[in-house]
Amino acid sequence: MKMVAREHPVIDSIACQRLIGRFIAAGSPRWVTAFPLATRSLRFTLLALLLLLPWPAAAFWLLGFSTADTLPYGGLSAIAGTGGQFTSVGDPSRSNFTPFLPHAGFRVGLGDGWDIGYRLTQVALPFSSVGPSLGGEIDVKHRLTPIDSPWQVAIVAGGAYSYLDLSDQSKSAWSPGVDLIFSRAITPRYTLISELRYVYTAIPTALGGAGQNYVNAAGVDMGMRIGLTNMVSIIPEVGVFDFVGRLANRRSNGVAAQYGSVLAFRF
Repeated sequence: MKMVAREHPVIDSIACQRLIGRFIAAGSPRWVTAFPLATRSLRFTLLALLLLLPWPAAAFWLLGFSTADTLPYGGLSAIAGTGGQFTSVGDPSRSNFTPFLPHAGFRVGLGDGWDIGYRLTQVALPFSSVGPSLGGEIDVKHRLTPIDSPWQVAIVAGGAYSYLDLSDQSKSAWSPGVDLIFSRAITPRYTLISELRYVYTAIPTALGGAGQNYVNAAGVDMGMRIGLTNMVSIIPEVGVFDFVGRLANRRSNGVAAQYGSVLAFRF
């Protein structure tokens, strides 16, 4: 998912970001079907989320931190980590760098190639005049390939909702998106991942409505799931993205690069 910095309050009221590319997305560890263990693991997950909650950031994760495999029925997984984003936007272009941005969430297996997840995330608005925001995102993943296939492919669809600080006024924003994930296990410990992602974000409560206040973000990322134990993995990821949008009906294009790393747990 994606990030934006607020260090230059005047980057062009509408600084969007743009880019295209790929790097390194991340996977998840092995499956564990134990729902009976959910109580203790859920406490750990909620604690991780609460620890990350107060961090300030005006950005949105477009990185997925997930392989294409899905959890079995009743399986539970969680991720917690951080990353950063560099953007170059406007004409003439101005750069912006945010070194630390949090990311956390959990997933539950629905069975038969389906699971569902919830994340604490940021709304995808690369505008310097949009202040820090923290929203919630729900998505559903469906594995498209057989469970024993060397290459795994999955599609993820979801949406986020958040409140923003827009020019010192609170505004609500919503953000649907879709993600196509490809992954392949190189060894039992290492899994390579790549994703294609598209996210649309709108601020319907801003002056001019969603038609004059929106962002389209598309890009590619690559990463690696590295198993540390049977239940714990580390997932580094890098991605590049292209942003096109408007704020107050003014357009600006740019490019953005994201990096991040999370610890992933299967309970």
